[in-house]
Amino acid sequence: MRCDVGQWHRGILKFFCKINSETSEHIANQIVYFCTMPESTPATISIDRKSIPYQETGYFGKAILDYLRDADQLKPFYGRRPEIESFEAQLKEKSASYGFRDLLVSALKDQYAKAKLKSDSIEALANDKTFTVTTGHQVCFFTGPLYSFYKIVSTINTCRQLKETYPEYHFVPVFWMATEDHDFEEANHFFLPNGKIEWESGQGGAVGRMELVGMEEILELMKEKLGIGYRSGEILEIFKSAYLKHKNVADATRYLVHHFFGSYGVVSLDGDDAVLKGAMVPAFAKEIVEQTSFKAVSQTNKELKENYNLQVTPREINLFYLHDQLRERIVEAEDGIYEVLNSPIRFSAEELKEEMEHHPERFSPNVVLRPLYQEMILPNLAYIGGGGELNYWFQLKRVFDSFEVPMPILMLRNSVMVIDRASSHRMDRLGLTTEELFRNSAFELEQELVKETSEEELNLREAREKLEALFLEMEAKLRKVDKILEKSVRSGYVRSERIVINLEKKMLRAEKKKHNILTGRLHKLHSALFPRNGLQERNLNFSVLYEEFGADLVPMLIDNLDPFSGEFTVLRVK
Repeated sequence: MRCDVGQWHRGILKFFCKINSETSEHIANQIVYFCTMPESTPATISIDRKSIPYQETGYFGKAILDYLRDADQLKPFYGRRPEIESFEAQLKEKSASYGFRDLLVSALKDQYAKAKLKSDSIEALANDKTFTVTTGHQVCFFTGPLYSFYKIVSTINTCRQLKETYPEYHFVPVFWMATEDHDFEEANHFFLPNGKIEWESGQGGAVGRMELVGMEEILELMKEKLGIGYRSGEILEIFKSAYLKHKNVADATRYLVHHFFGSYGVVSLDGDDAVLKGAMVPAFAKEIVEQTSFKAVSQTNKELKENYNLQVTPREINLFYLHDQLRERIVEAEDGIYEVLNSPIRFSAEELKEEMEHHPERFSPNVVLRPLYQEMILPNLAYIGGGGELNYWFQLKRVFDSFEVPMPILMLRNSVMVIDRASSHRMDRLGLTTEELFRNSAFELEQELVKETSEEELNLREAREKLEALFLEMEAKLRKVDKILEKSVRSGYVRSERIVINLEKKMLRAEKKKHNILTGRLHKLHSALFPRNGLQERNLNFSVLYEEFGADLVPMLIDNLDPFSGEFTVLRVK
């Protein structure tokens, strides 16, 4: 029999937390976890899956929609189509061009050894018949928005389908940690339904290198935001293991990815690695001397901008100088001198070459050059990303051609809306379909809901028709007396019509007050599925779904998502 929680469970937590002991707090969290567990556990939850064409969601741009429909005007800007049959030729091309397998395995073994983690997939990469499918993401705080999970699940499922189609090969899902990104404001927060969790580190440079200071305060804030409920303690334990037991953001992120996806063979790769960057020295040198990617992307941009919005603007040199808390662009100044912006660091051409050879870890590719780095280092077949990411990959086709590196097959990650149990019940009570939720704003849905459920006709259409007829009659009579009087009649009609319209609005507001329960349910539903009036996957953290599914979250996603579907997926808990 499930216990009746009541209010006493808060007292239990406070009692245990008075003891200055991590173990005591863990025990308290487990008691709360047990007492708040619902009768129906996630293992018994059934999922209703349906798909919606991307163009019907209203959240995807022209370039992605054209890519999915195989539009001719976009074809020059990518390689092979995102179809399972395309991988046969991709396998042959990558087999013939890839040459860093031993270096990659050695670097990954070293990275995992330092993190005290193990992955059988690393050893598998030593085999010439093993290839990768890669996704990447900023090292966002506590994994950031939900779509980071969907990226990795899409990568896992792509590898699984490739194995079924090409059984003589092996496929490893890779998560490329964008540890060198220095846009801290994009990575330092995540959202829960009742607020934002934000970390102010006070550090500069690459986000992945930032030390995890102030995490105890963040933990306390999370306790407050999560409250006491089903699995809140479990989520806090995951946070503590990641951010209170590791040195920097990169280590914490690798731990989280391994915790959730390691058993599915996912390998996390940190590109901020001296050994891996050492292999890129010839390409980096070519970039500096010949400005290769700048020329390639500039030409592509001229062609793309005729039909599409551009995501990235290339620099003459698409490399940063990375040292301690500094990550700044390298620019060519006068007289063959190279400068690091916002610093006193200067190099001659020869000095820059020597610095690159002796300290390759100090050179960091930007958004234009990072994909090339990835594709040179990995035996990679496909890259899985969101709409914005694929948009800028379309700008890079000539970069790959210039360096004679195969461009990966570009695959749009699964986009997902998960309708939890409470939201599903609200939909049933309100009689709403998923399509209606996508087609209408919360305000439009509220208007329709009030009108449908009202016993009164909430408009004065008949009165407005009679009013119009009356003024037309007056206008005809006054015209016979004096044509100037027509204007007075018309202005009188406009004023009268405005009064009627305002009365209609007052009627609707009055009726809304009678329907507060229904409209309250509607707004709760809409805010849960479209938080901050955007897609759920772009606004909420994984912990929101973890409350519903727990450790079954990732298996549920893997079982229900198809990376080759080409449609938006809605998963509804029944």
